[in-house]
Amino acid sequence: MRRLFIQFYLLLMLCFGIGALLVGLVYREVADTTGTRLLTDLLRTTLALIETELRTVPQPQWPQALAELDHDLGFPLALTQLETLPIDAEAMRALKSGEIIMQEDETTYLQRLDRTPYVLVAGPMPYLVFLQELHWVDLALLGLIGALLALPVFLWMRPHWRELQQLERSARALADGQFDVRVTLPQNSGLQPLAQGFNHMADSVQLLLDSKQTLLHAVAHELRTPLARLRYRLALRDDDNAAVTDAGVERDLGDIGALIDELLLHAQLARPDLALQQQTFAAQPWLAAHLHEAPALQQNASWGELEVGAAQLNADPALLGRALDNLLNNAARYARQHIRLSFAVADGWQYLRVADDGPGIPPEQRVRVLEPFVQLEGGAARSKGQLGLGLAIVNQIMQAHGGRVSIEDSPWQGAQVSLCWPLVQSVTHDNNCQQTPVSPGS
Repeated sequence: MRRLFIQFYLLLMLCFGIGALLVGLVYREVADTTGTRLLTDLLRTTLALIETELRTVPQPQWPQALAELDHDLGFPLALTQLETLPIDAEAMRALKSGEIIMQEDETTYLQRLDRTPYVLVAGPMPYLVFLQELHWVDLALLGLIGALLALPVFLWMRPHWRELQQLERSARALADGQFDVRVTLPQNSGLQPLAQGFNHMADSVQLLLDSKQTLLHAVAHELRTPLARLRYRLALRDDDNAAVTDAGVERDLGDIGALIDELLLHAQLARPDLALQQQTFAAQPWLAAHLHEAPALQQNASWGELEVGAAQLNADPALLGRALDNLLNNAARYARQHIRLSFAVADGWQYLRVADDGPGIPPEQRVRVLEPFVQLEGGAARSKGQLGLGLAIVNQIMQAHGGRVSIEDSPWQGAQVSLCWPLVQSVTHDNNCQQTPVSPGS
């Protein structure tokens, strides 16, 4: 705190000194101009009075006559011979020309009596002597004010310093692995935004580490099953069942490859610099191709219903295609007899929905299933046998498009997953997709 206090105090004193200097310069200029004018008028008036008083007195007796006069001006007056003054040639010329000059002590003024060898010496002036003494008083007051400024600086900085120390301790604790540490500051604290930013960062770090742990456990669990099957098949392999074993090995390797692909795609979509390849293309053929080419629908192609309410679709075809395939495969895995894919455009938003007549998703789980590595338990688990990244990837793809994912009941009391994203990506949207019906039967 000492270093911070000294730096802040010195900066404050520098600003205060500059301000005081500017005010002093202005004050001095005004005071000097006004004082010089007043003193000049005073001296000229005094000189005129003295000349009047001394008019009837012989010149050699002027100094004695002036000393006997009761002028009551508040400052001493004397007459001296012009040639006896210890002044330089320039001042002598100015004095002979009738100008008023100031002596080196800056408190005594000289003025020549008109066309005479005498010079009127006025001073020392008490006013000017006071100003000289006041100069040191000003310096002393400035020093005292500077010292007194240290107290409010200290009182202002002390609570902030304590709060900064708390932030430092929390940061060190976070670096040491205490990821549950948070900073609590008073609401009126000037460092409250910094504390909120730190807490948000700590929440993100903790969430990231929790996701990493969940990912490690999920990957270990999902890889363990196909690897165990591979070992079993290879251990039992012989010439009689070689074809069946090799087919099973291929399926297990395919499962492992699909798992790795899902993980890589999830990592790619999580990057903040993800660039979309936006295109506008015909909606009908593109949606029909994905609906009827979905692997999970090949055995029940008659289940798929397509309703298209807009001619064109604007999105990244590769990413949106991956999201649509995930939804169709989920729907086909749990549907009984009905799957409907519908698309429409309304109020500048695009709506893509996949509905089925399966067991559905409980309302309390509809937000949670969009998180990575989340699998529902029980008979209605829609990600059974999967890693739990399908809907999370769909959610990431919609976020990249500036949209969102929502889950509700389908017309057959199954699940309906709705994708909503803006039609024009260059326009700033508030991510407020309306629950606009996509078709009359939706």
